[in-house]
Amino acid sequence: MRWSERREARLSGKQRAVLTSLLLHANTVVPRQRLVAALWETPPTSAVSNLQTYIAQLRQALPPGTRLLTRGTGYLFEALPEEVDLLAFEQAVQSARAEHEQGNAWGAVHQYETALSLWRGGLAEGTELVGPVLARAAQVEEQRTAVRLDWSEAKLGLGQPAEVIPELRAVVAEQPLRERAWHLLMLALSQTGQRDAALEAFGHARAALIDDLGIEPSRKLQQLQADILADTVTVGKMETWRRICQLPADIADIVDRPEELHRVTTALRRNTDRTTPAIAVLLGPSGIGKSTLAVHAAHQLREDFPDGQLYLNLKSGGTAREPAALLAEALRSLQCLGSDIPDSTESRAALYRSLLADRAVLVVLDDAEHEKQVRCLLPGTPRSAVLVTSRSPLPTLAGATRIAVDLPSEAVGQMMLAQIAGEDRVRSEPDAARAIVLACGRLPLAIRVAGARLATRPTWPLQELATRLTGGQPLDELVLGELDIRRTFAASHQLLPDLAGRAFRLLGLAGIDDFAEWVVAALLGVSPRETDTTLETLVAAGLLRMGEIDQSGQPRYRMHDLLRKFAHERAEADDSPEQRDVAIRRFVDESLARVRVAGLAYPPPVVPMAAPGTSDGRSHGGAAWLSAERETLLTAVGLAHADAAAELVLRLTPFLVITGFRVEATRLLQQAAQRTTDRDRAILAQLAQADIELDLGRLETARDMFRTVFDHFRSSDDAHSAAYALTGLVACDLLETEPESWRQIGVKEVFSRFESADGIGDLLDGLFAVCAAHQQDHQEVIRLFRQALLLIKEQQYGDPIARFLRALLTGIICFRSDDAQGAIKCYQEGLDISHDLGWGPGERYTLRRLSEAYRAAGRPGDAVNSLYRLSLLSAQTGDTYNEALSAYFLGEVSLEHGQSQAAADYFIRCHDLMDRHGNPVWRARARQMIDTVRAESGSARVQPAADATNQAP
Repeated sequence: MRWSERREARLSGKQRAVLTSLLLHANTVVPRQRLVAALWETPPTSAVSNLQTYIAQLRQALPPGTRLLTRGTGYLFEALPEEVDLLAFEQAVQSARAEHEQGNAWGAVHQYETALSLWRGGLAEGTELVGPVLARAAQVEEQRTAVRLDWSEAKLGLGQPAEVIPELRAVVAEQPLRERAWHLLMLALSQTGQRDAALEAFGHARAALIDDLGIEPSRKLQQLQADILADTVTVGKMETWRRICQLPADIADIVDRPEELHRVTTALRRNTDRTTPAIAVLLGPSGIGKSTLAVHAAHQLREDFPDGQLYLNLKSGGTAREPAALLAEALRSLQCLGSDIPDSTESRAALYRSLLADRAVLVVLDDAEHEKQVRCLLPGTPRSAVLVTSRSPLPTLAGATRIAVDLPSEAVGQMMLAQIAGEDRVRSEPDAARAIVLACGRLPLAIRVAGARLATRPTWPLQELATRLTGGQPLDELVLGELDIRRTFAASHQLLPDLAGRAFRLLGLAGIDDFAEWVVAALLGVSPRETDTTLETLVAAGLLRMGEIDQSGQPRYRMHDLLRKFAHERAEADDSPEQRDVAIRRFVDESLARVRVAGLAYPPPVVPMAAPGTSDGRSHGGAAWLSAERETLLTAVGLAHADAAAELVLRLTPFLVITGFRVEATRLLQQAAQRTTDRDRAILAQLAQADIELDLGRLETARDMFRTVFDHFRSSDDAHSAAYALTGLVACDLLETEPESWRQIGVKEVFSRFESADGIGDLLDGLFAVCAAHQQDHQEVIRLFRQALLLIKEQQYGDPIARFLRALLTGIICFRSDDAQGAIKCYQEGLDISHDLGWGPGERYTLRRLSEAYRAAGRPGDAVNSLYRLSLLSAQTGDTYNEALSAYFLGEVSLEHGQSQAAADYFIRCHDLMDRHGNPVWRARARQMIDTVRAESGSARVQPAADATNQAP
């Protein structure tokens, strides 16, 4: 190894291999594993330490100032072009091609000769290379050959054929299958008057191609042979590459997509390790802005592809163009005359690859429908790259980087609207601008149409267009000249197979924008296999987007808002009323069947229902499935007839209440009661509402509802519902006034009715909790709870629920029997079960009981931790009652440890929360404790907020 001072260092074979690998990737970090692979086909166990030794030895051997750096787990050799022959070679080649593009043939020849003069033998002579570095070395050798041919072509253009013949003979001897070299050699020989030698060269070329590949020479080479035979080759004639740029103009108001743009440019920019052309696919639905982004990215990449940019639209009139027609257009763009274009698709593709060979051309293929269109237009050498846009991910296109183009943010959508309609107008009506963007579903094409309409009417208020888009038919408003959202969607819809088209329309009819596979299967009434195929077709057409896997393990699919409106239009136009009704009925029936099964994952519904029976083989994820499908099931409620809607609502209510959707549950129950003609169902809906009112602390409203329900069912055969309503009445009175009579008589009657009904509701344990909290007769409470245990059956509630209720009630029995440790064990089991079920109310209730047992067992620290956890969970879910109780019990613990001020703060917190909750009993208790703490501490500071409701009764 030598350097500029004519000093040299003798390196071992492995050291030379390391240095060669680094120089072949100069100014690029080479990972350690790549270097190991370049040194050993089968690396020894000490490979990494050996490599580190070679690096250290190189640093000692190389001259001072050499920048051989460590970067993470790799190495970087920093160098300037004048310091490394390969960098100088590549720089000279780039200059030569720039001179050629500017028409300076002499300058191009000079730069090519400068580049070739840097080669003083073969690449890495005397160095043994293995693994991935061999591919890089082969690429550099290929680049050298291409430059030798470029130099020869340039010299022919200057009328100097004799000077290139030796070089061309050397190239064809080394690479006899390279047609370009044979073509240039035949030209040079014919231009120097050696027709016989030129024809002999053609014979050698033909023999090589037939012997090795089994193919005839290209039409271009055969035509040259014919020209030589006819003596029509003009002396000095040469074929020169004309740089092309067919890109459409870049758009000034393009949506800002920095992340996607970066991914595209990174995927397509030159990588010296690449052995195949880079391919990037921009995928997304119609109108998302794929083509605009592709054109913008291609303009950004022009300097990276100095030989030109080819642009082809792969559709015509909404129909996919055939590969043969696309290749013919591409060849004409590459200066091929019509007579030179072969007839067969395969021959056209071969000629296309030949023309692009060794060139740095970016090929932009817009609106591909399938992989077959793209494959025929892929260049054969790695210096070129391909950028594709498609509604489909083109899954069988090997080696492609797929980049999903998503909807822009609301802010970016408003910026886009401002660029088109005018920044002052958008700034003056921000609310209307926001409404327009949201009504367009943030779809760039729709925003562009809306902005263009505003631009054509500069005095039109934005609010006018916003009102039209949100109050009427938005697709009617999103039309301006050739820009028509409906027509864009229609082109995709018309190409769908029958089943996929029907699925698309029925999804729009149902108004579902986010769904799992079972929804499509229900709407169509087809098998899972047919459903799978249909969804794949819709995704490939860009009419659906594949979403994430939901919490129950189902893949989700999404349909854009405007597409959904279009699909609804087409359903009403293309499908008969009978077909639409049958599809919706199937969807509702399937929703109800699945809710009956999934609801088993929760504690018993607040309203006892008929046994669900078998699941018909339906799989479900219980609580996770209900959470994932909440919006879909609410859609089913809106589409169902009155009685089916009522049952759906009643079965969904426990899930909605448990997961914090009380307001939504109340609204649905009210609507169900109004819609149904079944009086019993309407009253059951009112019973569920009463339970929610009780949970919210609105005792008067709850009492009135429970009384209505109790009066309705007390004389009927529905003893369970009557007992449930009576339980609610008892709970209301105990929470408010705590009369001894209700506690004695009410409990007895409730038990009598539950026993006769052989069932239990989830408020039963709430009644027991009330009794346990307020009744001093421990033996009676134990008797009641043991009686409750006998009512719990796995076949009615499911194993986890039965285990939870047993653990909870057994814990209460242990606690009342002065067995605090036994209670802790039972409560902890109940806490684990409720947590696994995702049942927040059960978890909070058990935490309260657990803290009570910890205190009784002399473990105040554990009690405080349980209460802190209870307070946090209660605050997160809006459970004011348990949040207040946690504060009260924390006050008691603080008081027991002499922390008067902390205790007072907790009691004040409890007082204020109970005041908000509307619970006078606990509010009065908190006030009493505040007064006690104030009296003991003598501090006037201990005082709740003053208002009329703060006076204890």
